[in-house]
Amino acid sequence: MSKSTELEEIRKRCGDLIDIARLLGRSLDKDLIIRRALEYINERLGKRARYGVLEDGKLIIKYWIGDYAEDFQTSTEIVKRSIVWNVFEHGRGLNLTDPSQTNGYEHTLKEHVKIKAVVPLKYMDARMQQEVKFGVLIVDSGRQQKPISEGEFEYLMIMAELIGEAVGKAELVNDLIRSYNKREELGKATAHFLRNRFMTIGGFARRLYRTANDEKIKSYSEIIVKEINEMELCLQALEHMWREEERMAEHNYGDESDL
Repeated sequence: MSKSTELEEIRKRCGDLIDIARLLGRSLDKDLIIRRALEYINERLGKRARYGVLEDGKLIIKYWIGDYAEDFQTSTEIVKRSIVWNVFEHGRGLNLTDPSQTNGYEHTLKEHVKIKAVVPLKYMDARMQQEVKFGVLIVDSGRQQKPISEGEFEYLMIMAELIGEAVGKAELVNDLIRSYNKREELGKATAHFLRNRFMTIGGFARRLYRTANDEKIKSYSEIIVKEINEMELCLQALEHMWREEERMAEHNYGDESDL
């Protein structure tokens, strides 16, 4: 490969990483980012790529791109005695360039691909300040069994870091949204309860004002009505704020089809 061709390849890969980083900043859809990353890997490196996610203690192949003989619809679980599981548990990427490196391990795919790169996917939980391992990225050349170069492996490691950042951000934001939604639901339920109470109290206070002969009672009932009106205005302002927040949320995250 000539120097100019090598520089052009580097420029293209940097463009991929920039695009993924940009997508990371705009999207909360972690699956979208992972699929896009696999597409870039396949297109730029010309290699097969698959993503295994941790579900109920199992690594499941969830997304893939490339020509596979394996039917992932019927057999998607990554074998626990595989080198893929070993890489996932130890949390360090591994570029397999010699078939002997897989000796003693079992294989998930029928093709028994021994030349491949395996990179764990993880992120730092911002709230708990601890590392969370959630999946694994596997890339290979298929039947060609062509080793992945150091430059390609570095590209995959950076891509895996970006995927991890995307998932960590999505998990954090979605947790915050769920927490906020619970508080909002409680707030709305409380507002509804208070509005009904205000209507009842205000109704009795107005009736008392109209029917009372005692001027002191009329004065007190008038004060109650005014206070109820003020509290109802506060509820209206709160409900208006919720509606505006919902409108802004729909505007910012309602459609990610153009990402």
